[in-house]
Formats: sequence, structure tokens, C-alpha cells
Amino acid sequence: MNSANFDGKAVLVTGAASGIGRATALRLLDAGADVMLADRDEAGLRRATSSAGDGKQATWRVYDAADAGASSALVDETVAALGRLDVVVCNAGIYHRAHFCDIGQGDWDRMLAINLSSVFRILQSAIPHLEANSGNAVTVASTAGIHGIAYAAHYAAVKAGIIALTKSLAVEFGPTGIRFNTVCPGKVKTSIGAGLEPLENQNEDLLVRPPKLAGRVDGGEPEDLASAIAWLASDEARYVSGSVLVVDGAQNIG
Repeated sequence: MNSANFDGKAVLVTGAASGIGRATALRLLDAGADVMLADRDEAGLRRATSSAGDGKQATWRVYDAADAGASSALVDETVAALGRLDVVVCNAGIYHRAHFCDIGQGDWDRMLAINLSSVFRILQSAIPHLEANSGNAVTVASTAGIHGIAYAAHYAAVKAGIIALTKSLAVEFGPTGIRFNTVCPGKVKTSIGAGLEPLENQNEDLLVRPPKLAGRVDGGEPEDLASAIAWLASDEARYVSGSVLVVDGAQNIG
């Protein structure tokens, strides 16, 4: 049961058509929030909003995080549609694997644009609204941004950037009442990274270890992250800011 109450709160969730973003949007809708779901997958957005059920204010917009001008426009559209903005969940992202020396400039630029620059622009545009409502933001990073990961150095680098950005904003905007926190998923059963073929000459010993908690070797569920995000975004976490919450089933311990 979700004890956090979001009645009267307006929330923006990016990457909301599937996986962690979808689970988070539905969790917050169930807790009483009005939610804007944003993603580049229009069909996925339609399916997610139809799952919200009657009486839930679920609105969606097609959003391409790679488009530098789309982020500020999305914030404006969210406020216009919902009347205010209390919580932002920056979840949109991509994953790509390659040997470090095979990562091209285009690979790096796309990873940076979608996984980090879009977060920067969303939050920069949202801050006046969050300040007006003593709101907060939750970013989605990764344990790769803490510990590193083989064959995805560019992914790990931008996720580390999300962590640093979130912590810095928590310090800078603490006096305004805005909270900023990040969650770091380990292995989670989502479509991101699914079905990838092994790289040529990859070292299996370097791959991420499976979660240890309760023997869940397949990884966590998107709902596990949604629960963590909902708590951080709620008033129950009113004294939590600048935190890095690892949700990985003890994957990186030992």
C-alpha cells in the first residue's frame, strides 16, 4: 500500500511509456497526483494512460529528449495542462554498449544529449515552478554512475553526471525549499538493454553481478523503483535532499 499522498500535486514524468517511468507514473496517479507522461513512444504513452483507470488525470505528450528545445517546451505544456508543477521525475534515457575504443563521437553525443543534457534543461525550466510550490525533483541515475561498468563507459559517465548535478542543485536550492534526490537502479527488468548481443571479445568476468537479495537473479521490477521514487517525491521525505538512493538488491555489496 502506498502511504504517500499526492492529492492536488502535479507531476511530470519523462520516459513514462514503459519500464520505471511507466511504473512511477501509475504509482503517483494511484496516490492522487495529476501526471504528465512524456516519452517519444506515442503508442506506449497511450497504453500507459489507458491503464490509469477512470478518475485519474493522466495527460501525455510526445517528447524527444534528444531535441534541445523540447525540454523547456515540455515544462510549459505540463504547467498549461495541469495548472502547476510540484514534482519532476527525470527518467528518460538510453543504453548502449561498446568497447571503449569503439565508442564513436556520435555515440557519445547522443548519450550526453538524451541522458544528461535533457535533465539539465528540464530542471532548469522547472525550477521557478518548483520553487513556487516548494516542490522537488527526482532524477534516475544508475549504479553504473557510482561503480562504473565495463563496455558502457559513456553511459556510466553521464549517469555519474546526473548524480553530481542532483547533489549540486540540492545544495544551491536548499534555501528555496526545493528538494533534489536521485535513485540509482541496479539490474531491473525493463526493455532498456534487453536483447543486446554479446560484444566480440567481451570478458564475461567484467559484467555486472546479479542481485543477491532473496535470490532475485533476474533483477528488480520497475515497481521497486517506482516505490523508491514515490517516497523521495512525497512529503514523507521532506528532510531528504541531495541523497543518492541505491535500489539494486545488494548487487554491489561484497
